[in-house]
Amino acid sequence: MNDPKRLRSIGALIFLVLCSSTGTIFAQSGMGDGNRATPLDPFLADFETAVAEFRSAVSFSDIAGVTKPLAPPRILPSPPYTLDDLLGLAAVGNQGLRANTAAEAAAKATMASARARRLPTLGTQTSGTYIRNPADPIAIPAGAFGLMGPATDIVLYEGSGHALYDFKLVGDLPLYSWGKISLGIDLAEIGMDAAALQADKAAHDLAVRLRASWDALSSVGKAGEVLEFQTRIGARLVALAEESAAAGFMTQVELAGARMKLKEIDIARTKLTAQRDRLLSGLASMSGLDALSSEDLAIEAPVAEAPRWSQDEAWSLARNGNYDLALLSTLIASKQGLEKLARKESIGLPDIGLHLELSYGGSAFPFAEAGWEDKDDYQLTVTLGASGSIFGNGVKVAEAAKAKAELAETKARQADAEQSIRAYIRETYLGIDLAKARLEYAALKQDGWASDLAQMRATIQAGAGSEADYLSKMIEALGGLAEAYGTLAEYRGALVSLDAVAGAKAAER
Repeated sequence: MNDPKRLRSIGALIFLVLCSSTGTIFAQSGMGDGNRATPLDPFLADFETAVAEFRSAVSFSDIAGVTKPLAPPRILPSPPYTLDDLLGLAAVGNQGLRANTAAEAAAKATMASARARRLPTLGTQTSGTYIRNPADPIAIPAGAFGLMGPATDIVLYEGSGHALYDFKLVGDLPLYSWGKISLGIDLAEIGMDAAALQADKAAHDLAVRLRASWDALSSVGKAGEVLEFQTRIGARLVALAEESAAAGFMTQVELAGARMKLKEIDIARTKLTAQRDRLLSGLASMSGLDALSSEDLAIEAPVAEAPRWSQDEAWSLARNGNYDLALLSTLIASKQGLEKLARKESIGLPDIGLHLELSYGGSAFPFAEAGWEDKDDYQLTVTLGASGSIFGNGVKVAEAAKAKAELAETKARQADAEQSIRAYIRETYLGIDLAKARLEYAALKQDGWASDLAQMRATIQAGAGSEADYLSKMIEALGGLAEAYGTLAEYRGALVSLDAVAGAKAAER
């Protein structure tokens, strides 16, 4: 609960104004008659139950449980859902997780593409041309040079015919790239690792947020029960005020004040209902469901519990398992690779490769027309070549400088992140200690209120005292309970946040 003061009764119905004349109010309420059941008896039983439930919740003897990872269920669960059910539904229905899965698949495809650059490529080129007016044959006729011959016609060019076909089978094989292809593969592998880390982080964070919302909803539910109880008592106090006003013992201004106090409790209930609905909506969204109601959930009463680790243990786990730190480490490795690749490309080192080409060109379609293989219109060429920049690459020089600066920036961000996480852990444990002290103080205050109420009951049973005073004191105690449940929600939220910080090491005790 972000603002536990919303759960405070604000002294909502401390109707001391009803007690301006204790004896008169007592006479009106009938509390002095020891021979009949007092009107406060049903409130007393419910009050003692509410206090007992709170005392059970404020227990630090057990160690807080592990946030369970998302795992697809073998069979889809049905309402009422447990927390484990929602974790399973989120594993298969959360849209954010699907997006991360798609990003991971894209990174794997990039990796496959980078590795393929080492492999030879094989392609084809084909063309067919129709010639409307082909060249005529060229020949030296027999006897063209008299006695010197030739004896028969010598064909120099048979003519192209109306069709001309060209077919090429082209292959390229990179031989040496000065390590640039290997660097590209390394960078793609880093990207794939980063995508996998991001997917794991998203799943872990989702599990933690589900658990935190579940715990908060549990505390909100108990606080709502307290406010409902306050409303019942408040209605009784307003009824007493109306009786006093009708008898002339209370002014209309004082009666209006009593009604306003009851309305303040109603406003607090409305705010709490809105907070509950927001939590339900968040749980439904995270779980991939259209909607959830309180009846759809099998929520148990909250229990405070104790942290699983000491502050130093939590920092040690976070340093080795925090997903944000792990992602920054992969980013540093990526920047280092980019800087190295840009430096290699900036000096213009030539890439060496092999080019092979098997081609055919002629007027006869190969394998379909007779005599095509006798025309000597096919050939095989093998080429060894190199490609590079003579004077280097100024653009790559600038990119290398940029990558170096970004590397330094990322290292600084990593150091800052480590300090921030350590400070967050320290502040979280301070918050846990403070919330624990506030919960223990709330339990002590309930002891004090219980003593006051017992004394007031004895006074009433003895024929003195005021029902209004008694019920006002009970409402004050319930206001303390409502506020304490807000503190319990803060305490549980701080415990669960440690799992988020520990990351991949959160399952360790």
